[in-house]
Amino acid sequence: MRIDGPNPVPPAVAQPAARVAKEQPAPATKAPVVKDHVEVQPKPAVSPTNVLVEMQPGNIVVYKFVDESSGKVIQQIPSEQMLSLSEAVDSNEKSKKQK
Repeated sequence: MRIDGPNPVPPAVAQPAARVAKEQPAPATKAPVVKDHVEVQPKPAVSPTNVLVEMQPGNIVVYKFVDESSGKVIQQIPSEQMLSLSEAVDSNEKSKKQK
């Protein structure tokens, strides 16, 4: 297809003229008022608690949660009862092996 060839529309036929659109003013609208919204996250309550990690004999890891202000142990994992039970089981196993 050639694009530099003659015009396919014969010149005797009148070309429709493009209409010129009249400019109409847009209706006056008031711009919406935009307000900024800022979310403030509350600061997390800082607990005055220290975590102490100890390694007990037999590769037992003990976590102690200590209150900074009083110095008292709040919680211990595993508990003292579990540690004493573990020691009793270990001593029982050692006595059986010696026999």
